[in-house]
Amino acid sequence: MTIRVKNLNFFYGSSQALFDINLSAEDGDTIVLLGPSGAGKSTLIRTLNLLEVPQSGELSVANNQFNLSAKVDPKQIRQLRQDVGMVFQQYNLWPHMTIIQNLIEAPMKVLGITEQEARERAKGLLARLRLENYEDRFPLQLSGGQQQRVAIARALMMKPKVLLFDEPTAALDPEITAQIVSIIQELQQTGITQVIVTHEVSVAKKVANKVVYMEQGKIIEMGDARCFETPQTEQFKHYLSH
Repeated sequence: MTIRVKNLNFFYGSSQALFDINLSAEDGDTIVLLGPSGAGKSTLIRTLNLLEVPQSGELSVANNQFNLSAKVDPKQIRQLRQDVGMVFQQYNLWPHMTIIQNLIEAPMKVLGITEQEARERAKGLLARLRLENYEDRFPLQLSGGQQQRVAIARALMMKPKVLLFDEPTAALDPEITAQIVSIIQELQQTGITQVIVTHEVSVAKKVANKVVYMEQGKIIEMGDARCFETPQTEQFKHYLSH
């Protein structure tokens, strides 16, 4: 299994945000996390690369294993983040660097590859994402949709085994959303495991082979894509009807 989460609990101070989360994913799965605002979706996805460190539970992602009740080794976290890429809603690109510099920085520093190798890999990804004419521009010279594609390219530069998306189509118009969906579908052919937080059911239906529906920090329903047609809980049925 690429991802296994067991009895995971997370607190912000004294307030509990995630309650006894259990889920798993096989190689090549695309899991979509759905639910209303405040359900805990973004918190959960951020625990999968330990941007948020839970107080208890077990986590295994891309052969990186953690007992979260014990102190977590920073070296292990660094290794986890090499294997798990993340695409943020706000893109999180470095504004003072050109697009190509944004892409080559981490692979050179973290993976130790040469600048030539990093540039070749970056150019290949930019071409694949239809951004080959933008490598010398700065992020703020690009549209939101273009910046999101750069963020995906940057995550893919590290050749991750798992790719996390936190609201990748938020604030994007329908045409750009369709482009992001097609990139996710294309990545499915490569066997990479993807976990996607979204509030857009239409996006979820196009990409998910596993669905996790959450409310108030708890998993209410989990299953394959058939959940969309035949939800098993009243809560998920109600959510889909809106």
